[in-house]
Amino acid sequence: MPRPRKDGPYRPMPPSSSDQTALQLLDGLYAGVASPEKWQAALQQVNTALGGASAALVSLHRPTNQLTIDYAGALIPDLEAGFIAMQEVDPARAAVPLLAAGKIYVDHDFHGASSLQRMPFYRDFLAPLGIGHYALLPVAGDTEYLPVMSIQREAGRRTFTPRELQLMQAVQPHLRNALSLRQQLRHQRAESLILKSTLDSLSFPLLACSPQGRVVTGNTAGQRWLRTPGCPLSDNAIPVPATLRRLLEQACGRDTAEPTSGSLMLADDDILVTLPLCAHGGVHWHDALALVAIQGPRWRKPPPGTLLRAMFGLTPAEIRLVHHLMRHDEPLPAVAEQLRLSLNTVRTQLRAIFQKTHTRRQSDLIRLVGQLALLRSDACP
Repeated sequence: MPRPRKDGPYRPMPPSSSDQTALQLLDGLYAGVASPEKWQAALQQVNTALGGASAALVSLHRPTNQLTIDYAGALIPDLEAGFIAMQEVDPARAAVPLLAAGKIYVDHDFHGASSLQRMPFYRDFLAPLGIGHYALLPVAGDTEYLPVMSIQREAGRRTFTPRELQLMQAVQPHLRNALSLRQQLRHQRAESLILKSTLDSLSFPLLACSPQGRVVTGNTAGQRWLRTPGCPLSDNAIPVPATLRRLLEQACGRDTAEPTSGSLMLADDDILVTLPLCAHGGVHWHDALALVAIQGPRWRKPPPGTLLRAMFGLTPAEIRLVHHLMRHDEPLPAVAEQLRLSLNTVRTQLRAIFQKTHTRRQSDLIRLVGQLALLRSDACP
């Protein structure tokens, strides 16, 4: 048996003040992913913790070698205006390979203090504004853009301390991750707005639902339908009728080799159609979503190809290829000849269609489009 400790039970060491500071900064960065106000506050907190007088997010556009300021909320106003005019003589340009490799740039360490004082960028620009030196934290990067966070320190203060450099290194990967998440969220919001605008052009109700019948999103017609008396998916209909729930679960892939479509007769000669939102598995049925559409005499029929364009963003050329594949069981060389396209073009279009529709092979695609045909949309005229 292990011998008991003479000095009593083990007690974890309390976090140091630097650890607490780092944790507070990380908490602020991730809280700012979905909030512009909290993001600006988090960048200001990073700037303050690193002893900066001002800060900015700056991106180098590699093809043109031009710098742009992405965020200047904590930047001295005159510094922002002069930076655009003086960027060509910024000595940090010599450190682009270092920054591209993800390394932190500190001007004093890279150039030497005596050299900085003789440079026009410092002598004629930064010094009159009260800035003595600065550091750059690379926060992402690709072949087109190299974004960095710039921390400027006022003149008269010594360069960044080892503790501050250590804090930079601790914060840098999380700043990169938080910025990446913000960019992804912005892109997804933009795509969502575009998709919703397209789906709103459909005159019949179209909804995405969980297997339990919870509505995740829907077009304008779908939201109106949810408010109609007797709607089986309205909040007042909880729990969802057993027959409808079974159809939703089957569309999500429960107890089936492949998610399946189905339909249910409603009042007013309406037909509720359930479809898999994705054509193949990979997601547990409990986490999958089903597409619910309402069809009937009172709902206007959309133009051919509307659903393929609205739901998956297919181009006219890609829709034309889908329609041909649905009508003709031919090898791709014959398809290319019929459409008067090169075989490489057909293969490229087909790969794009697979990616957009979340299908893996032609049989998956044909099954998906066949299910969409249940919506009387002329998905395959």
